[in-house]
Parts: sequence; structure tokens; C-alpha cells
Amino acid sequence: IYKGRRLKELMNDINDTLEEELRLMLVEKNNECNYLRARVKLLEETVAQEQEEKYRALVRAADLTHALKGK
Repeated sequence: IYKGRRLKELMNDINDTLEEELRLMLVEKNNECNYLRARVKLLEETVAQEQEEKYRALVRAADLTHALKGK
């Protein structure tokens, strides 16, 4: 009976340890996902801004070209 009880306690300790390790891994991966989501959002915003600036530059270039041809 003592050996059986001791084995059960040992198995519970092992399960608790594994659960804690898995919990820590899950928290770490969650933090990593949150960082990556924020990074993707920043990159999307940067690309959108660059595209808008490029469009405005092309419009300005077309306007200048049109103005020069009109003179």
C-alpha cells in the first residue's frame, strides 16, 4: 500500500511538472504570436504608406509633365 501511494504521489508530481512546462511553453508561444501579429500589422501599415506616397509622387509627376507640355 505504501509503495502504491508513493508511486501515485510521484506520478502526480510528474504530471504537475509536465503541466507547468506545457503551460510555460504555451505562454511563450502566445507571446511570440502576439509579437508577430504586431510586426505584421506594422509592416502592412508601412507598405500601405509607401504605396500611397508612390501614388502621390506619380500623380505629381504626371501633373508636372502635363504642365510642361501645356507651355
